[in-house]
Amino acid sequence: MHDDSTNQLTDATDPKPEDSVASVIAELAAYGPFLPGSIRKTTQKGRPRKDGTRKTYPASPIYTWTNPETGRQQSMRIPAAAFGRVKALTARYAGAKALFKRLLAAACREALEDVSKKKHPRCRFSSASAPW
Repeated sequence: MHDDSTNQLTDATDPKPEDSVASVIAELAAYGPFLPGSIRKTTQKGRPRKDGTRKTYPASPIYTWTNPETGRQQSMRIPAAAFGRVKALTARYAGAKALFKRLLAAACREALEDVSKKKHPRCRFSSASAPW
């Protein structure tokens, strides 16, 4: 089976030669909010009682993400009413990652174009035959 949504995602991740840093930044600014990580819905939490039975009570959903400063995974409980919004924001992160990939490709391409256009007095290569 072939899913059209995966085609759109791979099309967004493929760097386009007409991409410029400014155009990708504009797309990223217009993309809207997103959250890295994932969310897990928990409906019940419980603990054992002394008599062997189990006490259960409703639990809030858990939002999990990786802290970029430490590289460690962190979790926090969020209100049950916010589950739908946080789930939608975490789903949008895949598209934001695709835009980040395009931004990196455009920045590298523009940086390499700038280097190849400059003529270095000590460089024996012309810009057409430069190894980069």
